[in-house]
Amino acid sequence: MRNLFAGALAFTLGSLPCLAQDSAAFEQAFARYKECMTRKVFRYQVDGRNKLAQTRAPNALALLADDYTKVKEYAEHARYVLGTLFGRHFDRAEFVEPLANLRKANGKPTDTWLWMQALRIQADHGGEAEVATIAIEDKSMLHRAAAIAAIGSSRSGNIKSVIVPNCVQFPKKDSERMALLGAMTGALWENKSRVNDADYRAALTAYIGLLGNDVGLTHTAKVQMGRHLQAILKAPGLFVDPEPYLEILSRGELKKPPTQTTTATPRFFGIETDGERFCYVVDMSDSMCRDIAPAAKPTGPVTGPKKPKKKGQILDESDIPWNKIKTRWDLAREQLRISLSRLTPDKHFSIVCFGTESGTLESCKGMVKATRANIDRVIAELDSIQAVPKEKLTADELKISPDGKLLGKTNLHSGLLRAFSLAGKGYVANDAYVDSDALVEGCDTIFLLSDGAPSWDDFHVVDKDYGEDQVVLDTEYNKAAPRTPTIQYHGPYDQDEWLVEDVKRMNALRRIKIHCIGLGEANKNLLDRLAEIGNGQVFVVGEKKADAKGDSGDGAGGGAKK
Repeated sequence: MRNLFAGALAFTLGSLPCLAQDSAAFEQAFARYKECMTRKVFRYQVDGRNKLAQTRAPNALALLADDYTKVKEYAEHARYVLGTLFGRHFDRAEFVEPLANLRKANGKPTDTWLWMQALRIQADHGGEAEVATIAIEDKSMLHRAAAIAAIGSSRSGNIKSVIVPNCVQFPKKDSERMALLGAMTGALWENKSRVNDADYRAALTAYIGLLGNDVGLTHTAKVQMGRHLQAILKAPGLFVDPEPYLEILSRGELKKPPTQTTTATPRFFGIETDGERFCYVVDMSDSMCRDIAPAAKPTGPVTGPKKPKKKGQILDESDIPWNKIKTRWDLAREQLRISLSRLTPDKHFSIVCFGTESGTLESCKGMVKATRANIDRVIAELDSIQAVPKEKLTADELKISPDGKLLGKTNLHSGLLRAFSLAGKGYVANDAYVDSDALVEGCDTIFLLSDGAPSWDDFHVVDKDYGEDQVVLDTEYNKAAPRTPTIQYHGPYDQDEWLVEDVKRMNALRRIKIHCIGLGEANKNLLDRLAEIGNGQVFVVGEKKADAKGDSGDGAGGGAKK
């Protein structure tokens, strides 16, 4: 089956001038919208909606709002896309009332992203008092969280009015706590430049108070808070009790230095991090069969095999058997072995692999405890995964997989979606970004490893050839192919902007730290943007490593200089 290369339809939210008064432009966009909505392909439907939204016309909003209510195809992600379009293109006072009516008619958990967008626009155009009331009084904790997030991202950012009352009347249910904490954490983070303002400090003080033993937060929740408090207050360490942060607020310093830990710090490809629940999202596309570049190896001669450490000992990069490392997948597997050896039994972890599709290893279908037995099972399964070398492929197979065969294309979106959807026992199928199990039992840290640009997603479908784009034999390598009556299309998430927007949604209430590692032809710009969403680091193998603060030392925030 031939595939379609999606590069021609770039995502350009916010890049066009306002066309609301240009009826000809609206009619043109409306015609494109109608044409795209008759097609089975999700990426065309997204393009049609995008073109219509870019007109910023009132009748465009009416059409898209009706679409939101009635959508049936790709319903969950179509609504997420529409929520993003509302937030980007209808941020004007005249749209506050219709967007308010739309959110009031759609108040299920899946609609939380719509609520965040609509309430932020309302807060920016004279309706902050009503948004604050929702944040304090609404019976739905997800609606409260959406309102807090909206205030946090609004132009006024009056977060004291919503954070202090929610800290006073903090809920007892863990999933509700995590949703509110995610919203409050995000609001404080977005406004951290105001750290010396009295109102901000009042909100921060109330938030810090939730670390008290009388509140009874889980350790995972405290770590999430501590990560952000450490950065906001420039604390010398990550603390899970309130006193050090309150002392910094009042004095600007600590009376005594933090206690040094003697345990191994979790890390992957040299990126060290804090956290309790780790998900490794690992690229297993066919291009991972390529030989690693010389720059990825240590300088100097690579000697023979080293004496292996005893089973269960902590490993580091000096233990990599470079004499056995040939391909990118070989290196990824050894780095996984090292990282898993450094996890203590009180941590949890899972491994998501992605190629044309994504999934967890059989030995860690959910977030499992990092016991020695669990780690041994995972490592054994990793060792059993063998790529098919190109020498063993047929001529036809080599046209698709010239470097060898693993799991196919680069479905990076599916890998991240799976990671955000993991809970204690497995995968949450729908609305994972607000699911109670995922909020409480999901990961708090993602290590993403990829060696190329996204080339696929989960929204592929066969449809007629519309003659609009380049046709390729396989999207992983983009080798041109002749046109055929039908084509296998993918969805919109091979495009950086749509993928980034969806990760913003997934992380809006989760506040997961996202560290990114690039190999080979990795999309460095995309990795930077994903790490920025998760306040994480970026390391490109073969380039200068980031230090423990995510600073390369060359002024490039977030990782190695690109």
